[in-house]
Amino acid sequence: MSDENTNNCFKMSLPEGWTDRSIYIFDGPEAGGFKHNLTVVIDSSLEDDDLEAFAQERIDIMLNSTPGTELLKQEIKTRSNGQQACEAVIKWIPVDEKIVFQKKVFMIIDEVGYTFSANFSKQTIKTIGLEVERMIDSFQPNAE
Repeated sequence: MSDENTNNCFKMSLPEGWTDRSIYIFDGPEAGGFKHNLTVVIDSSLEDDDLEAFAQERIDIMLNSTPGTELLKQEIKTRSNGQQACEAVIKWIPVDEKIVFQKKVFMIIDEVGYTFSANFSKQTIKTIGLEVERMIDSFQPNAE
């Protein structure tokens, strides 16, 4: 990794009834007709810490709300950083007729849910996808 991003840009007190639903987007290179990025969604209001249920709920939302989506793979595994995660690959064809492969990685760490998402072409899932894997493996919540 050439650069670290800690995203500790600010602190803010939230009154009762407000929930932090932070979303971070990291722009990547353009290749294979895709402008790549990695999106990280933080869900700090989990009602339980069941990783499979957390992942399945979010996968179902995408499959039910995006026409023509197909779940190609879903598995629980231990990532190279030692963190247990649910990984999914979803395929769909948006309006421009380019096949999109979306890789999703779900983790629950200290009762906080994290959803990582990145879109790829068939070619770039094997190239830029490796960079994204390394980025996710470097993830450290609450890093100082």
